[in-house]
Amino acid sequence: MAFSAAELQKRHGLEGAPDPFPSLGGSTAPAPSTAAKKLNNNGPSTASVDTSSEDAFPSLGASAAPATNITKPAISAWASKPTTVKSTGGKAKAANITSGGLGRVGTPTATSHPFSDSFSIPAADLVQGQTLQETVKKVRDQTGVIVESSTQMRTGLKTFLLRGTDQKKLIIARRLIERGLSKPVTIQVEVPITTLGTIIGPKGATLKSITDATQVKIDVPRRDTLPSYDPKDNKSDNGLDSDDEEDDEPQVPISVTGPSAACQDAKNRILSLISHKTSQTSTSIKTIPSSYYPFIAGPKGTKAKQLEEEIGGGEVKIHVPPPAVWKALEKQSQGELTEENETLPKDRDLSIKVKGEKEKVKAVVQEILKQYETLNESLRELKISIPKRQHRFLVGSSADEILIETGCIVELPPVDDPSDQCVIRGPQPSLIPALTQVMDKANAIAVEMVDVVTLHRPNTSDPLSHAKKVLKYLLRTSKLRSISESNGNGDVKIYPPFASAVTNTGTVIIEIVGEDKSKVSKVKDEVATLVKSILPSGTITVEIDHLIHSLLIGKKGSRISQFEQQNNVTTVFPSTKEREEESSEVTLIYTGPLENLPQDKKSRDSKLKEILASASKALQDLAKDAADLKTQTLNIEKKWHRFIIGSGGTVLNALIGEDQLVNVKVGSQSTNNNSKSNKTEDEDVVTVRGPSTEVDRVVTQIKQIVEDAKNDDIVNGFTIEFNVLKQYVPHLVGTSGATINKLRETLGVRVNFDDDESATTAKKGSKKPVVHCKIVGRKEAVEEAKRRLDAQIEKLEDETTEIVIIKRAIQPALIGSGGKYAIRLEEKYGVKLSFPRDNKEGKESNQNPDEVTIRGGKKGVALAKAELLEAYQYENESRQEITFKIPTKSIAQIVGKGGSTINKIKDETNTQIDIEKQSTAPAEKTNITVRGDKKSIEQAKKSILELVEEIGDEIEDELEIDQKYHRSLIGQGGSNLKDIIQTAGGPQEGYKQSGLITFPKSGDENMSLVKFRGDSKLIKKIKAELEKQLSTLKETIIVGVVVPQSQHASKIGRGGSALQDLQRKTGALIHFPGSRQYASVGEIENASELGDAPEGDIVKVIGTKEVVAKATELLQVSNERPARTDSRQGRSTPQNDYPSKSLSIPTKYYHAIAEQRNLIQQIRNVGAFITIPNAPPKPTHPKPSAASNGNGNDLAAKTARIDLSGGNDDTDDSLLDLEVGWELTDNYQNSQDGEQDWSVRAKEPKDLEKAIEVLENAVEKAKSATHVGLLTGVPRSAFPRIIGSKGATISRIRLETGADVQVSKDDDLITITGDETSVLQAKDSILTIVSRPGRNDRY
Repeated sequence: MAFSAAELQKRHGLEGAPDPFPSLGGSTAPAPSTAAKKLNNNGPSTASVDTSSEDAFPSLGASAAPATNITKPAISAWASKPTTVKSTGGKAKAANITSGGLGRVGTPTATSHPFSDSFSIPAADLVQGQTLQETVKKVRDQTGVIVESSTQMRTGLKTFLLRGTDQKKLIIARRLIERGLSKPVTIQVEVPITTLGTIIGPKGATLKSITDATQVKIDVPRRDTLPSYDPKDNKSDNGLDSDDEEDDEPQVPISVTGPSAACQDAKNRILSLISHKTSQTSTSIKTIPSSYYPFIAGPKGTKAKQLEEEIGGGEVKIHVPPPAVWKALEKQSQGELTEENETLPKDRDLSIKVKGEKEKVKAVVQEILKQYETLNESLRELKISIPKRQHRFLVGSSADEILIETGCIVELPPVDDPSDQCVIRGPQPSLIPALTQVMDKANAIAVEMVDVVTLHRPNTSDPLSHAKKVLKYLLRTSKLRSISESNGNGDVKIYPPFASAVTNTGTVIIEIVGEDKSKVSKVKDEVATLVKSILPSGTITVEIDHLIHSLLIGKKGSRISQFEQQNNVTTVFPSTKEREEESSEVTLIYTGPLENLPQDKKSRDSKLKEILASASKALQDLAKDAADLKTQTLNIEKKWHRFIIGSGGTVLNALIGEDQLVNVKVGSQSTNNNSKSNKTEDEDVVTVRGPSTEVDRVVTQIKQIVEDAKNDDIVNGFTIEFNVLKQYVPHLVGTSGATINKLRETLGVRVNFDDDESATTAKKGSKKPVVHCKIVGRKEAVEEAKRRLDAQIEKLEDETTEIVIIKRAIQPALIGSGGKYAIRLEEKYGVKLSFPRDNKEGKESNQNPDEVTIRGGKKGVALAKAELLEAYQYENESRQEITFKIPTKSIAQIVGKGGSTINKIKDETNTQIDIEKQSTAPAEKTNITVRGDKKSIEQAKKSILELVEEIGDEIEDELEIDQKYHRSLIGQGGSNLKDIIQTAGGPQEGYKQSGLITFPKSGDENMSLVKFRGDSKLIKKIKAELEKQLSTLKETIIVGVVVPQSQHASKIGRGGSALQDLQRKTGALIHFPGSRQYASVGEIENASELGDAPEGDIVKVIGTKEVVAKATELLQVSNERPARTDSRQGRSTPQNDYPSKSLSIPTKYYHAIAEQRNLIQQIRNVGAFITIPNAPPKPTHPKPSAASNGNGNDLAAKTARIDLSGGNDDTDDSLLDLEVGWELTDNYQNSQDGEQDWSVRAKEPKDLEKAIEVLENAVEKAKSATHVGLLTGVPRSAFPRIIGSKGATISRIRLETGADVQVSKDDDLITITGDETSVLQAKDSILTIVSRPGRNDRY
């Protein structure tokens, strides 16, 4: 619990004492304490009235008399020394006395200022000096709050303590301090572009409320600088457009300038306004090829829906777009292919869209990517050719059926690709079944074709052109859909060709598809009849201005329908795409009854020509009457054109309107005159053409847009111009304009450098060329940008360049790995280091390879140069080199496994060792190069040559050994191989033994071939030893011995000790039922002799006949379980036949020995067991009290007093004193007399001697513990510091003093055991630790 300073004064009876937190505004003469007044008053004291109480008698003004008996103030927890309180005497002014509240003076108390608050701000973020004093005074004057502050040098935080009369004033005071003292900063808040309206609010009301509440400046980017973005409000129910790919919403930076705390407050307010928007996100997955989309979506989107529910929790929507060719073929099959949408984009399936709650979107995306990785590794593909006309039968429900039944999908080529090659993708076993299904579905439907070009070839010389007109007519009039619906209610479908197919093949083929062949044939005949009825002579093309087309058609096509009925024609206008290209061709097709025409072809064509000519004239007359077209040209300066066009042409599109009745051309687009004389004039021209009313509307709006732009330019058009030396311009602009772009983004200004000024300046005799700089924007932002550029120029003017000569060979060491040393030097001194680069192209360079350039400020360059030369001198002295040769065959042993040997030599000698790479034909000798100082390279060379001598003459040998013997020869963990190598005189180190013997591994051709490699003498000995053991193994037999299961535990022993002893005595391998190798060692040879013995009783014994017989005899001996000899833990001792030895030890040492840590473990580590006698009563020592002074004898201790807060004499009155009890007595004075026998048993005599030695050492340690010290009164809160992290502190005390220290878990007793000197040293160490202030001792 935290207390304020006033509350602590009250709790410790110090109310009225000087404030431990002196305020910054000046010293306050504190009122004398009650105790002080009593000492200075010789008369009787009045106990009922406290005349010094500020609450009872508030001061009316400053006293003229000097304050007397000023009590020395306590040390503030934030101050490094006591605050000095000076007496101001009679000349003190009331203004210099710290107010205790509004209209009051004197030291504030817990009663006068009951509310307090504290907070910290990084000192680096605060202004200092006069501003600090003024702010504190302002807070005091306005709120009456007392402000105290201090700076913590370790953390760099400035802490403010506020005390006031009510909570509201504390809040106001804190806000004033944070706003008044924090340095102004600028932060960026990234928000979605669609939330700008919410942040600004109606007429800027919301934004103004934030700036008023936080007193910061908030800059929202201007509308013309925002990126173009269509929010796409008309989404489908799932929130994603199935036809169009949704763009990620751009983020817009909002600048907030002001004090750091206020900026953070404003940022939080902004984010809280748009939290509903920022909690949602959408992302695109563009790294997955579209061919995998059907697998991820699943049949009919089942897998995507499963992801939405299981991982997204219903808060995520996944849109996996189908392949573009699927959508195109489905549109065609549904009869939705018209002249407006017959040309489909190629790539509409660029990415998978995931939209919803942020964290769940991330989880879904990770799962989709994981699925893709799995699919990419497991799927295979099969290519097959299928006619293009059959591709439509492999999409939609057919594709889902193939995917459900076989797990495969069919990838089709794009509709505009003439290729008919398809790819079946899926698991390898499913490819053939999928191929069968694909072919079945492709051939299951009857297909008939009507070739329009062929039907009209006899009637015209250009059948293709006429066929295209027929196709356009059929698409516009929906004649084909009518024929399809009239025959079997859509059972037969008609597919017109894609425009891309017409372009690629030069044919116009209409396909008729259905399951009933008779219906298909009937529909084919009807389509052919319809196509033939459109005669080449019955079509004509008329040129009508594209701007009139909408007017001719009329509302819902009413006007053109009337015209068509009157003239027996159908009018085909250009498609949307053709209108965008300003196509004026309108096709008229005669659709009247053919029976009314002459039967003779020549007469019929003449009649059709006459009818179409009349219709054409009527259409042109109708166009003249429909609209009064006019063209108006505006002369607008080129710089305003971007406002007319807008971002991405958005403003211009809005001007033209949805009907596109007018045409607007801006700048040089307005005319085709390319003459140089008119070029400038053409760039300023804006041309508007269309119906007069529409032209007038658009011209008025354009003028208003230009007028608004000019007004805005006045506000944001403040300009500063100045000249800059040309040599500084690249630094001011930055890499790729980074510096200038940052100014534009943060300040919203435009900075331009005009190089034309330099030539003019040079002519006037200027020594250095300059460049004209122009900054445009708001006045405040322009002035700030100018200030920043001036600061950078000033820094550049101080720049100098030094060249240092450093040998090329040493430069890499000074640069460091990845340039880390050079970068550290650059950052330390603010300079730029340039080292010569290698010329990779082999061209000659004029640069000296030993020259290193240092560029930067003069002071930084000088310091960097000095440090660089110092490092160069050190490297030059330490970079010695020596090269010598060693036999090539010894390279492998010198390098070692994984480079272990060579790395060990490098680490020990601190050298760099390079081994020459061998060519295709290795030589007998290899060069070794060692680099380092002279002493180190000699040591490394010596170590390498010693290894070469150890290797000697290396040979390779082989030995055939049956695979069944390998396990036995290798041994557990390779133990037997290690013993064989050591027996043969080989090395003991594991890394040196590696490679001497190599047994075959799984997958080797010959699993019986064992290889040897190493010194010839050693290999011969190892091979001989291996052959010897192999001959022994060949004589090995496996025999079963019946041992009742009840005796297995005693035969195995604790931890397998009895079994190991039995195997060691007999030399046999013994496996009890249930062991891991019991089943794998082989079948027993005497199974017939065992009869019906239970399998659980049969023990397998492996070895030679003699060994097996001996082991069998010992196993069949029925022995009772030996009686337990109770040790301290109640555990049983080993077999009675183990050698044992007893040691008589005085009874008084029992507890000192038995309680020694790890005694039993130490004896067991040497292979022995100990039997501990019964424990005598443990002597007790009376616990000393905190006020006792000992027991009166020579060993009694004195009473000690420690100050837990570690204060000095000046602060004793404000710190807590603690009395501790301490008593030092003889450790064994009340112990029982006599001796006890301690018994030790071991398997081997040498182990028994080691155990006796361990026990004797324990006795000596007990004898040395002559005294015991009992320390009480230390607060348990100090125990963690005495023990330390993981016992580190108490272990250090034990190690340094030699005494044993035990801290009680139940009370405050600390027991210290040892000789008198060590006990006292341990006590002093503990008291020293306790006297140091803890982390929570300050308040």
